[in-house]
Amino acid sequence: MLHRLGFFLLTILVASFLLPSCSKTYSSDAPLPISYSPSVIASSDNQVWYAFDPVSGKKHWEFSTPIRPIFIPRDFSPSAVLYYNSIYIVTTTSDTIYKIDSKTGVLIKKLLIHDANGNVPGFTVTATPIVDGNLLYVATLNNMVYAVDTGTALISWSFTADAPIESSPTIYNGQVYIATTGGRVYAIDKTNGPGAGNIPTWEYPGADIAVSPAKFVSSPAIYPPYLYVGSISDSNMYCIFLNPPSPTTTSSGGILDGQMRWTFKTQGGIYSSPATIAGKVIFGSNDFKVYCLDTSLIGGISSPRVYWKDSTNSQVWSSPIVYNQIVYIAGHDYKLYAIDFQKGKLKWEFHSNGLIKSSPVAYGSNIYIGSYDKNLYAVDTAHGTLKWTQNINGNIESSPIIDDLTGANFHKGYNSQVSGLVN
Repeated sequence: MLHRLGFFLLTILVASFLLPSCSKTYSSDAPLPISYSPSVIASSDNQVWYAFDPVSGKKHWEFSTPIRPIFIPRDFSPSAVLYYNSIYIVTTTSDTIYKIDSKTGVLIKKLLIHDANGNVPGFTVTATPIVDGNLLYVATLNNMVYAVDTGTALISWSFTADAPIESSPTIYNGQVYIATTGGRVYAIDKTNGPGAGNIPTWEYPGADIAVSPAKFVSSPAIYPPYLYVGSISDSNMYCIFLNPPSPTTTSSGGILDGQMRWTFKTQGGIYSSPATIAGKVIFGSNDFKVYCLDTSLIGGISSPRVYWKDSTNSQVWSSPIVYNQIVYIAGHDYKLYAIDFQKGKLKWEFHSNGLIKSSPVAYGSNIYIGSYDKNLYAVDTAHGTLKWTQNINGNIESSPIIDDLTGANFHKGYNSQVSGLVN
């Protein structure tokens, strides 16, 4: 009995030493890191941006801009821009860039665009900006192009074009290329901007030409040594030398004129921005067709041959992408088309419930596209079957973008085929 009592008292004594120690000791383990997954990011004319899981369609986050733009007639709306884990949003009528975290949708900073004197230009934007080297290039309906610092919103340089700009800029080999509704194409040094007196590196059709027959809403695509851009006024696809083969000067001050290589006539205006791959240029037209042109001219041939063309049931404003040897493009006939790049044969078509202006984007085994039926669709690349859909409460004119968490997909999902070199 005494032995049992002694053991009981000893147990209590040991516990009395241990309990205070336990009550004041906490785990030194750090909290588990937050895990993020890729997102497909899209918006509509309700000015709310949504991020969804590319596989399941589950919503990751949404972000609403505080300012609702006034309604203006427009062909497209600007897409968001992804650059090193941040998303940059320029609303249609604004002087502000919204910089948000691409993983969480949380606002990082509102960037008020300004010059060195603190002046804030107001502008209207329908074209998707492009970003490179910490500069965001914004083309406006106010005839202006701004190169804006992504950290401070300071205007690094600006350029005054001849007319409003509805198409997105394109960057290649140290130059930013701009096509305008006045039918001109400008090459401007991407770092330093235009020369003194607003002089670009070159312009097409040249400063001495008073009137151009073209009106460019299509964004330029590049496959060296050429630039391609479509016109809505004369229904031509233009092929222009990136570097004029025989430099000439103009009477207005020594500008090197961009020189045209050829034009290709369709039977309808070209809103669709071309995609270029392996010497081919692919685009849609208001003549209800999708064209693939072979641009490798032989001997005395002065215009490209039609490699293939496919018919649709309505206008094609959407811009194509080429992904795993398949061309994806959509139309006003509510359909997304998958066409074999080599043969021009229809692989499948997917039906939405509204016209489609926006351009598709590919990721993994899915194609993502928005429609005027207010839905964002994820469609299987193999068979064109629906994987998931999300209603985002507005007409979708802008193209979705992908954040795959690598920081590599800066230029996917634009209205234009930005680099023109994407396979």
